[in-house]
Amino acid sequence: MTTTCVCDDMPPAILPRSPPPLMEELVEEILLRLPPDEPAHLFRAAAVCKAWRTMLSDSSGVGFLRRYRKFHGTPPMLGYLRNTRYHPEFVATTSAASPPSLSSAMPMPVDDCNVFWEVLDCRHGRVLMHHAYGTSSSFAFIIWDPITRARNHVVVHGHNQNLLAAAVICDIDGCDHLDCHGGPFRLVLVEKRHNVNGEDIARASVYSSETDAWTVTSASIVLSHFESVHRWCPSLLIGDVLYFTLNGGVWRSIVHLKYDLGSHGLSIIDTSGVCCDAVAIKAEDGGLGFVDASEDNCIYLWSSKQANGTTGGDGRWARHKAMDLNKLALFPTSRASLFDSRVIGYIEGTNTIFFSIHYTGVFKLDLKSSLVRKVNAKRFARYCIVPYTSFYTPGYLLDIQDFELAS
Repeated sequence: MTTTCVCDDMPPAILPRSPPPLMEELVEEILLRLPPDEPAHLFRAAAVCKAWRTMLSDSSGVGFLRRYRKFHGTPPMLGYLRNTRYHPEFVATTSAASPPSLSSAMPMPVDDCNVFWEVLDCRHGRVLMHHAYGTSSSFAFIIWDPITRARNHVVVHGHNQNLLAAAVICDIDGCDHLDCHGGPFRLVLVEKRHNVNGEDIARASVYSSETDAWTVTSASIVLSHFESVHRWCPSLLIGDVLYFTLNGGVWRSIVHLKYDLGSHGLSIIDTSGVCCDAVAIKAEDGGLGFVDASEDNCIYLWSSKQANGTTGGDGRWARHKAMDLNKLALFPTSRASLFDSRVIGYIEGTNTIFFSIHYTGVFKLDLKSSLVRKVNAKRFARYCIVPYTSFYTPGYLLDIQDFELAS
């Protein structure tokens, strides 16, 4: 018979030691490098533990999130807005698995389904919408922040059909626009009026949310040589100058207005020869440029050259090829001639444009790196889209949830 002796002095089994916790500074350096164009990364990180949640939800303006925005610089694109037949639509370009989905987190701020609204402009975290087809003596604007869900209503007295262009901008001096939410804003409006001679003129006016008042500027230009003008695509801000692109009302004619925010001057830019489908962008020299897609599916850039050979200003416009889309295998091989392309948008302050291919989808192109990525495979956009850029971090969602629970 065999017996087993169990000694009381046997050492206990040694359990594996838990790894030491990461230093807070090291955690911050890792999280700092999460790409901002996929908000899901930060939301998942916030769910790891209470300490991470606290760090990633700090909205004091001096903590980690401030460092995160400054580290990445330009706010990322979270999606784009497009005007449909009846109401605007937000199309998310981030991961569909983002917690929460951006499409559900950003409900459109349109309460009355029987009223037509359209998106006009988007800048500094704000979307500018307006009552599109009203017939009354006044028309309304909504300035909407999709991240915080805040919205401001502005009413303008005048006929809706006189609206030529509008833009929204932040009104905080020295703001870096990395966390541009909730502060004062300005609304710049260009309307068509009649002068004492009965001529059609374009006149600018500015609304300030701080004073809740309109200021009619002395800036005006004669439009009598155009049959009619209407909006074509969102405005472009370069420095202190706003550029508006309008359809001239004549076949294949285009009108470009320049409004100086400092001097309040309004003028027409001579863009003779530039394609009527061209989208305004910031050129390499920092001035105004254009980009368009030709019938042979090539992307072209337009730049202005003065008589002395320098670039910029309102001189002669030169066109050069930037990319041949036919070489990227984006078009089906059969009946390729039916799949035309069109430039439909631009992310302000970047090198990124958007083009749409019939029956194929919407793509974004980095003009500097020539990198192309499909952002939507289901929708073909014939008209300009309005990109929405902003940092989307867990703190915003928690603020919204706290507000909804309290109300």
